[in-house]
Amino acid sequence: MVDPNISEEYKQTLKDELVSYQDELAQNPGNSDLFIKIGKLEHKLGQLSSAERNLKQAIKIENPENLYLAYFYLGELYEDMGKYDEADDMLRISTQINPNTHVGFLALIDLYKKHYPGKADELDNIYRAASDFTKSPEVWASYARFLEDRREYRDAWIYWGEVLNAEPDNAQAKEAVVRLKEILGIAN
Repeated sequence: MVDPNISEEYKQTLKDELVSYQDELAQNPGNSDLFIKIGKLEHKLGQLSSAERNLKQAIKIENPENLYLAYFYLGELYEDMGKYDEADDMLRISTQINPNTHVGFLALIDLYKKHYPGKADELDNIYRAASDFTKSPEVWASYARFLEDRREYRDAWIYWGEVLNAEPDNAQAKEAVVRLKEILGIAN
């Protein structure tokens, strides 16, 4: 057990919710959604081994509606446990099961930014897959910032343009498009 950095009041709320889900699971032991909810709560409470067991149980049930979530939360748990390679594996499986949601890709991107600094080319590959599958402005903006850091200004400008097309009122994207046009010497 890891002591979570949360207030006693919030901790008690989580414990009460956990007991409620555990009672519900006793009535319906094949409900993978409940195993996921319990695993998430145990993770928040610092009960990492128990959270891992419950998330693995959800995976064993193989419910196609939420299987990607079980892998996703297990990946997040492994990252918090310092098991980065296992986190990478679980997050990749999650994105393979449901490639259309950006949440798994963003977690994978975050994992690589924090724990695999020497793997920028692999991070670039993850960004491309995330962009292609999710069509998410949040992914495009993150990718554009990554490309700017690599001084790949033309590609960054293109991705900021995608953000702006999807979200015309996005002030950050507007500023970035103008700034990068100047850097690239593109006339209006």
